[in-house]
Amino acid sequence: MPELVILGTAASVPDAEHDTVGQVLCGPGWAVLVDCGGSPLYKLARVGVEMESVRAVVLTHRHADHIYGLPLLIQGLWLGGREEPLSIHGPKETLDSAHSLLQMFSLAERADMFALKWHSVPLREGQQVLEVEGVRIVATPVRHREVQAVAYRFENVQTGRAIVYSGDTEPCPALVRLAFGSDLLIHEASGEYPGHSSPAQAAEVGRAASVGKLALTHYPVREVNLETWRRSASEFPGQVTLACDGNRYPL
Repeated sequence: MPELVILGTAASVPDAEHDTVGQVLCGPGWAVLVDCGGSPLYKLARVGVEMESVRAVVLTHRHADHIYGLPLLIQGLWLGGREEPLSIHGPKETLDSAHSLLQMFSLAERADMFALKWHSVPLREGQQVLEVEGVRIVATPVRHREVQAVAYRFENVQTGRAIVYSGDTEPCPALVRLAFGSDLLIHEASGEYPGHSSPAQAAEVGRAASVGKLALTHYPVREVNLETWRRSASEFPGQVTLACDGNRYPL
């Protein structure tokens, strides 16, 4: 059964229990990284995902905490003997930033390295990104200040089960439409700042989208009472949890 595994849940400043935000969508013999903070191969190993199984990377936006692990990923796969191409998907400006980051470390184009296939995600609602082993990935643009940013919906085409990951966003109707009727909404809860959402705002998005469950991620982890933070989303009528590093959500 495919599942979404949480690799990191912190906002931009991690601590010993919460790394910067990221997920991996995976099943037997395959994996797709969703955002790329921290040391991706280390985090994949911790949750039992083999690096050889990574087929693609999908990115939400260009901010450092979401893409800074990409050079480590590419270098590790290369030194680990990878030969198959790797596809990288995201908004155009995200791919531009990611490409520049790899160029700094001479990893963007190498004759002796596996190929990188760059796929720009158009900024329109309901844009299909790719389908992997019966899981469809669909993107929709969201509001993250001046930055091009998308949210993703992961849908099991056989069962109809769906999980939505908001990326970084303030509440917006497009996200409600993307998440509508999903089994789980994993929504950022950095706080009530421009381009971000508080737990209460995440709860309102979940309520408006009639989702089954709500899990908060990308939340502050230092000098914050996390249970109080979770309870701030109590207006959501279903179960509300704080996503934790290592959580597994079946799809």
